[in-house]
Amino acid sequence: MGTILVVESAQREPSLAGILGGRGFRCTTAVDPAAGLRCVESGVPDALVVDLAQGEGTVRDLALRALQLDTVLLCRGEADDRTALRSALRLGARDLLVPGQEDPDQLARRVALAIDEARVTSAPRLRLAEDHQRLRRQHDELRLQHAESLRVAEDFQEAFFLDVTRMMTIISNIMDGIVFADREGNIILMNPVAEDLLGVKSFLAIGKKTKDLPGHQELVRAVAQDHDQVRERKEVSRTIEVHHLEQDLLYIKVKTSNVLDYRGQFAGILTVLQDVTAEYKSDQLKNQYLSIVAHELRTPLTGIKTFSTMLAKGTLGALSEQQKRVVESIREQSLRLEHQIDKLINLGNLDSNDYGQDVEFFDAGEFLGVAVAPFEQAAKDRHIALETAVECTGVLVEADRVDLKRALQAIIENAVKFTPDGGRVRIAVARDGDKVRFTVRDSGIGIDPRYHRRIFEKFFQVEDPLTRHHGGAGLGLFVARGIVEAHGAKIEVRSELGKGAEFSFSLPVGAADEKEAREQETATAARSN
Repeated sequence: MGTILVVESAQREPSLAGILGGRGFRCTTAVDPAAGLRCVESGVPDALVVDLAQGEGTVRDLALRALQLDTVLLCRGEADDRTALRSALRLGARDLLVPGQEDPDQLARRVALAIDEARVTSAPRLRLAEDHQRLRRQHDELRLQHAESLRVAEDFQEAFFLDVTRMMTIISNIMDGIVFADREGNIILMNPVAEDLLGVKSFLAIGKKTKDLPGHQELVRAVAQDHDQVRERKEVSRTIEVHHLEQDLLYIKVKTSNVLDYRGQFAGILTVLQDVTAEYKSDQLKNQYLSIVAHELRTPLTGIKTFSTMLAKGTLGALSEQQKRVVESIREQSLRLEHQIDKLINLGNLDSNDYGQDVEFFDAGEFLGVAVAPFEQAAKDRHIALETAVECTGVLVEADRVDLKRALQAIIENAVKFTPDGGRVRIAVARDGDKVRFTVRDSGIGIDPRYHRRIFEKFFQVEDPLTRHHGGAGLGLFVARGIVEAHGAKIEVRSELGKGAEFSFSLPVGAADEKEAREQETATAARSN
């Protein structure tokens, strides 16, 4: 049935605890509110019955505690006592029991009904209380998470601004000009060096396209053109001559490249402006000086070559065999010196972009034979096996025949020079897909891999006792690289010390119908003239 605590004096008749206990309820009796409060704290009953005869103020704390514990509160009073009814209602009681005036069974049913109703109505309140506690805990957790998120955001913001400040400080102090444009080509970053070279302040340039900038128009137009071209290519690099108002002529190396994001998607365009005026003018002075010296050497060399030729032919009289050998040696050395002088005179062609201008179609196999012919006698004199291999027939190459011949002969000369007597040099041309590949392989002393890049530098000579006695100006491979690169190709080298060397480069295959079309255009132009 339920547990009931009855707070009434021992002299109270009839005893409510006796009535309810006799009808199946488990009753506990307390003689005063203080004792009843101790009983409630020790074990919460299903119902609490208080006797209003003890005074409303006396039982108020007990009634309040019962309501806090969600225990059914009932009051005992007299039927004709309206004051008792009002007191019961003020205390929050569910019913007023009058044991002396009511049937005991009816009284027990009223108590049981009050307990059942309380259980039904208390379940939603309990669930609501549990939900309230759960929401309270979630609120506390969210508050802690929010505080932690704010702390992390503050730390990130501080680190972010520190990184941005550090990056901007570095960019501002770089000696080269930096210009960065977004996907649409609008400038979003420009450092002080770029401002000076372009002749425009960054606050005027930000948000504009390069072509719309004021300033030094020669350089601005060049950068704008590179921005348009680099969308189709990964990188564009060239040197621009700028007429600066304060510093006369400037030579600016402009390097423009695509910038990709973490997904590999196009994210913007980066342009680096480097002032190479000092290096450019220094190279010009060197080339001019070498050209002057070379032309000055040509005059006496021409006399030496002419007179040695006349002596060798007997024009100035008969010579003995020993004299002939000496004169022939003088003539050979003069020709060798003339060859080196020609290299010095043509040294400036690379800087003026004169290579690869006269493009034509010609047969790769026939070209190889013509290029190798001048080295046959020198190779024979040193018992070097000079082999040629034409592995493609009737394949056309589109290139500058004269310059390409110079490049290939420079590589062949280098191979013959560094191949010991009795060695082997093989020159081959073969079809490689839509390319024609030229290869020069020798059995010479080889090249240390750490020098593979430097051997193409101007005047570079490997500091090695095995190579220094061969002489030379260190210009052959330099010129060869310039010519090959002018044709849009690259020289590749494979070599190790003591294992010979292999130099190769590839050029596009020329279409036969395109050759015929060009020949027909040339013939038509000649007839019209």
